[in-house]
Amino acid sequence: MIFYNAQTNGFYISGFNNIPENSKELTTEYHAELLKKQSEGFVIQANDNGYPVAVERVLTLEEIKSINESKQQQLLNRANEKITMLQRIVKYNRATNDERKLLEQLELYTVELHQVDTSDINAVFPDMPE
Repeated sequence: MIFYNAQTNGFYISGFNNIPENSKELTTEYHAELLKKQSEGFVIQANDNGYPVAVERVLTLEEIKSINESKQQQLLNRANEKITMLQRIVKYNRATNDERKLLEQLELYTVELHQVDTSDINAVFPDMPE
């Protein structure tokens, strides 16, 4: 038998674990369903009756900002790699008009990237020029 305890937010197996008071008995099928949902990114928590339910995970503002800052930095790094090479091409007078134009577009792109509000859950990152 499998049990769930709302206070510990934990599962317990009879005969293997000491079952805390006020634990709720679950079917094996429901327990498997909860674990499947958890593997899909859901969070298991107790409902008002103390039974476990899978709910969508809500990111904190700090997590959103961290994810967006990481994406912003990755995009900046990619753009800066291209900019560095194009700057060398221009420096040695080997640039075509298209390469000069791309260099300017990439530099403006990095400014736009830098101005993205990373604390916004719906942050929109501009497309990199090619």
